Amino acid sequence: MMKRILLTFIIALFATTFMFGQDIYLTWGGKKLADTVYVWGEPDASLIVFNAIFHNDSDNGMNVLVVRKEMSMLDNTISAFCWGACYSPTVDTSLKHQFIPAGGQSDSTQFTGDYTPNGVIGTSIIKYTFYNMDNPDQRLEVVAKFWASPEGIAEDAMRGGSVSNIYPNPATNFVTIDYQLTPNVNSAIVKIFNLLGSTVTETVMKKGGNRLKMDVSNLKNGVYFYAVVINGNIYKTKKLVIQH
Repeated sequence: MMKRILLTFIIALFATTFMFGQDIYLTWGGKKLADTVYVWGEPDASLIVFNAIFHNDSDNGMNVLVVRKEMSMLDNTISAFCWGACYSPTVDTSLKHQFIPAGGQSDSTQFTGDYTPNGVIGTSIIKYTFYNMDNPDQRLEVVAKFWASPEGIAEDAMRGGSVSNIYPNPATNFVTIDYQLTPNVNSAIVKIFNLLGSTVTETVMKKGGNRLKMDVSNLKNGVYFYAVVINGNIYKTKKLVIQH
């Protein structure tokens, strides 16, 4: 079932910030990365992987090291990374540099940021810094927000039913979901999570109803995730942006 496959994708891309213009940058899936990337997978996945390619468009080759910093980790989750070689979860700085020639790039398997959710739902935040060991001021940073959430478990109960995406999105004061529950649905709740995986608000979807309106005026501007929970299982998870 497609929705049970590990889902890993970029949710948000902005303009990347560099110390030296655009001489060095990262790409993933052929797209230039911002200074923040969202990586999504299922909690029972053995590994959620952030795979990036380092580009050196400067006139000089450089010996590049990578530093990992765990900014916020959920309990019982694990992170590690590879930069040429793969390191244990206790290693924060790559033990060897990788030479990236002028106008060149790393190969597609040279860097990975690996996250093991161990069944934990929510977001862990990890920063990766790439820098020239011969000129440490020449560097770039990317913050990866690993979001673990299951989808597809409640599909059978909702077969023949429907739940729309939240709208408007971006939202200001209120959001709406149109829905049609089936007789197999015993409970249905819409939950909104912050990027750390904490529930900030939730509302029950009433049987016999077809539209739910939620007040989000008390939420701060930023990126959230919402989940439609059917019979205790997550049916749908999407990004929600709040802009007052």
